Amino acid sequence: MIMPFDFGGHSGTMGDASVSAMEGLKAAVKSAYGYGDADAYKHIGISSMNGKTDEAGETVTTGDFKKILGYAQQHHIARYAFWAVNRDRDCGSGGSAGDSCSGVAQSPYEFTKIVAQYGG
Repeated sequence: MIMPFDFGGHSGTMGDASVSAMEGLKAAVKSAYGYGDADAYKHIGISSMNGKTDEAGETVTTGDFKKILGYAQQHHIARYAFWAVNRDRDCGSGGSAGDSCSGVAQSPYEFTKIVAQYGG
């Protein structure tokens, strides 16, 4: 399982960076265990941050979660999870990302609803 955030710099969206990281993990598992692609995918997972990370300029949006969901569904990875349900809400006026909110404009539990679509 990987937790793809706090990259310290990347190109593209966090969804793109997360998918790239998942492909790297799949390749490492495939090489280490001699699996084919399908079996390697069955042995990997992702736990993403939801919203702003503690890395300046790095934000994982609901659109990024949908991209990760598509990847997970296409490859039938073992697990798709995210950092914290307690962050799965808007911070409101003047709030900033932390333990109790995501730091992005969203509906309550919007990230949860995306991840809940994944069935393996």
